[in-house]
Amino acid sequence: MTRRADGNGRIDGRFALLRGLMVGAGVLLALRVFQVQVLLHDDYLERARDQWGDEVATNAERGHLYDRHGKPLALSVTTWKVGLVPGRLRAEDVDRAYAALAEVLGTPARELRDKVRRRDGRHTPLAADVVLTESQRDRLWMASHGAVTLDPVHARIYPTDGVGASLIGRYRPDPEQNLNTGLERSLDGLLAGTPGRALKLNTGDLARERGQVVLREAVHGRSLVLSLDADLQDICERRLASAVADCGAAGGSVLIMDPATGDVLAAASWPLMDTREHSHPDGAVWNNRNFDHLFEPGSVLKVFTMASLLRNSAVDTQTVYNCDNGTGHRIYVRNDGGHDYGDLTLMQAFTRSSNVYFAKAVANLRPDEFYRDLTSFGFGQRTTAPYPSQQDGILRAPAEWSGRSLQTLSIGQEMSVTALQLGMALCSVGNDGVLFAPRLVREIRDDRGHLVEAVAPVALRRVMSPALAGLLREGMARVVREGTGEKARTDWVDIGGKTGTAQKARPGEGYVAYVASFGGLVPIQDPRLMVLVVLDEPRGIHHYAAQSAVPLFHDVLCDIRRSTDWLTDVPGGRTAPFAGADPQRLVAVPDVMYLGVGTASRRLAEKDLVLAGGERDGVVVQQVPAAGTRCAPGTVVTLTVADRDVAAATAPGVCPDFSGLSNRQIRSLAARLRIPVSLQGVGYAVRQSVRPGETWGSKGVTIELKGSRL
Repeated sequence: MTRRADGNGRIDGRFALLRGLMVGAGVLLALRVFQVQVLLHDDYLERARDQWGDEVATNAERGHLYDRHGKPLALSVTTWKVGLVPGRLRAEDVDRAYAALAEVLGTPARELRDKVRRRDGRHTPLAADVVLTESQRDRLWMASHGAVTLDPVHARIYPTDGVGASLIGRYRPDPEQNLNTGLERSLDGLLAGTPGRALKLNTGDLARERGQVVLREAVHGRSLVLSLDADLQDICERRLASAVADCGAAGGSVLIMDPATGDVLAAASWPLMDTREHSHPDGAVWNNRNFDHLFEPGSVLKVFTMASLLRNSAVDTQTVYNCDNGTGHRIYVRNDGGHDYGDLTLMQAFTRSSNVYFAKAVANLRPDEFYRDLTSFGFGQRTTAPYPSQQDGILRAPAEWSGRSLQTLSIGQEMSVTALQLGMALCSVGNDGVLFAPRLVREIRDDRGHLVEAVAPVALRRVMSPALAGLLREGMARVVREGTGEKARTDWVDIGGKTGTAQKARPGEGYVAYVASFGGLVPIQDPRLMVLVVLDEPRGIHHYAAQSAVPLFHDVLCDIRRSTDWLTDVPGGRTAPFAGADPQRLVAVPDVMYLGVGTASRRLAEKDLVLAGGERDGVVVQQVPAAGTRCAPGTVVTLTVADRDVAAATAPGVCPDFSGLSNRQIRSLAARLRIPVSLQGVGYAVRQSVRPGETWGSKGVTIELKGSRL
């Protein structure tokens, strides 16, 4: 018994030891599982991923660029490199795989087999830049069970080729070299999107793939509808190239904007890119002069000098200065071409672009007043346009001015602007005094084309009253009718503008070249386009803006009418001065040109129109709105009044208004104008045989007088 008990005890002890070992092993295994699954989970998961999968980036599709009419300017496309791994191809799939490849690639199956055979079983590239539909990709996969390789290639294409290249820019997916330019660069934050991440699963079986697991979805870039009109851009580039060649210019630009919104419609810049298919020898083709090139504006700035003079009551439209060279001022400023103009009113000086007049008149302004007005127009300040390498312009504060700065600034010297800054300021004249920020993006859309945001125009500030803006437009109209901008005239639309012929300094040589420019508003009654042309260093007689910039403006305008819808309906409904007014109550503004102030006042009052600018005696030489414009009763008509002699000199051969003049005054004025007169009666003129403003004939003018002044 004792022996049996001892034997059982040994057996029990062994079982206990075995149980202990098993329990201990279980505990250790549980601890190990806890360690692997919990404590070291991330580490082992990473190891598994390294062994059985590769984490790869999934591309975000770059957004597209369109012009305002939906024409594509820059597109992201995906093409495919198609290849074959013969070792993955099962015997029963060979014929079916080659048949599918032949149909999709358009290459005979025999040629494909020969190409694969020459590679001795290695991976064989069959085609590149192949556009495949989703169904075609699925068919190749099913026919070969993964033996056909499809590698995506993401490309950026530009359907308009070289047109607009310096504005649109280029995109190259290489962040190391930063090769992007233009809007492709500055709008990258919207266009680029955010790449995703995916785990590509691997397997030891080369004939089978496990696909990939998306870890983070890619966010595709936004597509943008620009303010640009591709047709206008093409017109501007073709005409600019011709003008640069004809004038021997070193460069140039053409800018078109919509004054009502600030939209940049076209921005051509020389040198131009003919095609993107090969590199251009001049890297400047990627720089758009409208945004990053500075120049002295010259006489175009007189538009804004006149605005400052009138706004601050430094002069009025009747103020006369002797505009002969070398007269009456310590700062010696000459008229262009050395012309002596004699006595001129403000509007006459503006029409003839007299430097002497503006140098004298601006002396009535305080430097801080003139500086404030110039900065309010946006000069000396970088614009909000999303274009890289924009320039701020140069406009020094009055504390840094010299004794002649006020005078030289008044004629557009001693400061520098970009074409965009000057164009924006001209737009404010065309938009009744409201300055808009330049707009290059009109709409933001998602990758499916759905509207995300409509980008509204941004009105920055009012820089002048509507009446003052109207007076400036009338002055610009006179420049085209009878001044330096006469070659811009057309017989189908009224134009207003201002020429600029500015000297240009070269390093170490001084002022030895010129910049010719012309900024115009079309139609001048209700501008829908602002066109600014600039030619850098035109040669010979072409250095005068009237001989180079103005003809370029005219050619661009005629092409716009011939090839686009922008000006086909002028002067149609858009030129109506008061939108929303009752058409039945509108009255036509009477023609009061060359009438005396008293007569003009009575004729305007008969139409229930309000007179402004007729405080002094004299003859009307300009009126805003123009004669024939239909306005609501109560509309203010601004008159520019000049002395009778000056008015007659403005329009030689035109009969003046003799109303209210005495016998002696009539004979004196008629003698100075060499008009034969026949007087009937005594007293003061009450009636004349030739109406004021009409051309008097060989018989002269018969004037009836009565005893009392009207």
